[in-house]
Amino acid sequence: MMKKFISTLLTVFVSLFVLTTNLQAQKGKLTGGSEHSMPGWFKQSFLDLTEDVEEAKEEDKHVMLFMTLDFCPYCTKMINDNFVEGAKHQKYIEDNFDVLGINIKGSREIVVNEDLTLTEKEYADHLKIQYTPTIIILNQENEIAVRLNGYRSPENFKLVLDYVKNKEYKNMTLTQYLDKVKNKTYYTLKSNKMFKDIKDLSKEKGALAVIFEDGSCTQCDYFHNTTLKNKDVQKELSKVTVVRLDATSKEKIVTPEGKSTTAYDWAKEIKLDYRPGVLLYNENKERARIDALLYSFHFKEMIRYVSGKYYSKYNTFLDYLGPRQDELLNQGINIDISAKN
Repeated sequence: MMKKFISTLLTVFVSLFVLTTNLQAQKGKLTGGSEHSMPGWFKQSFLDLTEDVEEAKEEDKHVMLFMTLDFCPYCTKMINDNFVEGAKHQKYIEDNFDVLGINIKGSREIVVNEDLTLTEKEYADHLKIQYTPTIIILNQENEIAVRLNGYRSPENFKLVLDYVKNKEYKNMTLTQYLDKVKNKTYYTLKSNKMFKDIKDLSKEKGALAVIFEDGSCTQCDYFHNTTLKNKDVQKELSKVTVVRLDATSKEKIVTPEGKSTTAYDWAKEIKLDYRPGVLLYNENKERARIDALLYSFHFKEMIRYVSGKYYSKYNTFLDYLGPRQDELLNQGINIDISAKN
């Protein structure tokens, strides 16, 4: 009797071991993240922004906050393209800006002003950070002059740097400035069978993606040649009405909210300065916005977040993304968050 019991117990243990091993083997892998570190020339600061701004002002500089996250591929690309020594505009940045590295999940204390002290994570929550990197540039009165969500190419980033360095923020918005100075010859608009020619967007009650492009777009070739050719992206976009607008166009259109305007005026009104910028609507309300470089996985999940009405359950895309990644990985699906596809 005892031998039979022990034999049964061993069988159960073996079965559980095999089951656990199989489950572990079936779990998907998350790849594509990349390690990065802050360049050595970034300012070493006690993160008292009032003092940092005053010190920068003495040299007629501005304080720039580079807000990052561990293993963020967009952060690595931004650092490599713009901040590492030898990058095209690195010396210009170093000469005109005191750059501070901030980890949006970090625990260091930031003295924002005399009335507000927060940890790095609390500060990121306070600013409602949705993308990494996020670039915050402060004016010389310790107020936010510029906020950039996500990666910017060296060509586009230099225009923003000039805007701040020359204190043009005193005279106009960044969107107005870029409209005046940006080079509109980088890109020629491409067609795509997914794009619908719709002038009255208020009639589209379901999920709607409105893409803004123009000749200044340094990321549009990648967007068309890689992102829009990804099968998972195409699958998600098949559930959405997709409209592409030339952001320089003065042709009359009607917004999803029912306002008569032009693509040119609409982009300026909502201060959409990134190309390709994407407004995501459902039930005639803007539910999310893509105003930064997103690789295919994050792009298609942003579309799903809106088309599937997951904004009803999750306040932000980041709130949605964590559980969604876990769901896919537990199904044995591999996730690549890099630019490979």
